[in-house]
Amino acid sequence: MSRPLLVTALLDGVLAGDAPRLDGLLEAMMSLHQGKGRPGSKVDRNFPAPPQAEIEIPLLRRRLGPWVVGACSDPIYPEPRSEGVEHVCKRIAPELAPLLAPTALRKITTSNSWTKSYRLPLRIRLIDRVAWFAVADRRPLLKVLRRVDALGKKASIGYGRVREWRIEDVAGDYSWYLPTETGPVLMATLPAGDWLPSMLTGFRRGFGAAAPPYWHPDRFTEIVVPC
Repeated sequence: MSRPLLVTALLDGVLAGDAPRLDGLLEAMMSLHQGKGRPGSKVDRNFPAPPQAEIEIPLLRRRLGPWVVGACSDPIYPEPRSEGVEHVCKRIAPELAPLLAPTALRKITTSNSWTKSYRLPLRIRLIDRVAWFAVADRRPLLKVLRRVDALGKKASIGYGRVREWRIEDVAGDYSWYLPTETGPVLMATLPAGDWLPSMLTGFRRGFGAAAPPYWHPDRFTEIVVPC
């Protein structure tokens, strides 16, 4: 049974970039178990996005006009103990040149394939946790999240390691709005429309996605973003 929850990921290291929205994270994990992540079925921005809510997740979803939106806040971060930029670099090492075919040694491309070179800047934050408010079924939610061992960018090289997942009950539903005396404060990125509360505060307008996959152009629309 779905109920209001506070979901917390306790981290062991620095977070690179931003943590994902909880519904997007759950869809990515559940796609591996529902046949959506098999070879040949990967979602591609050059093709139409899959139907909304096609992948079942242990999180409540609500409809806002044409959009089906997960009942979860944007990720909430504590004040970082330190913050900065690191660079992840890659180039082909000279000692690996013998691995190339003799014909490839005439001209080595550094813009694609395994010989591609890059120097990628990453925003990093030293924080010990990331949290989300959500409305979900606690036990199946925790079962899925325990398979997530890292958050953010470049998890493959050690950033954003998750030490533990915790889920606690909370008194009210703060997944989209936090009630205050001056009106509700926006807690989640939502599609803009007349379904939003008239006294809504704490937001800016933008253009992007309010439902996963958040990077797909078919999901882009006018949105309101917490600020």
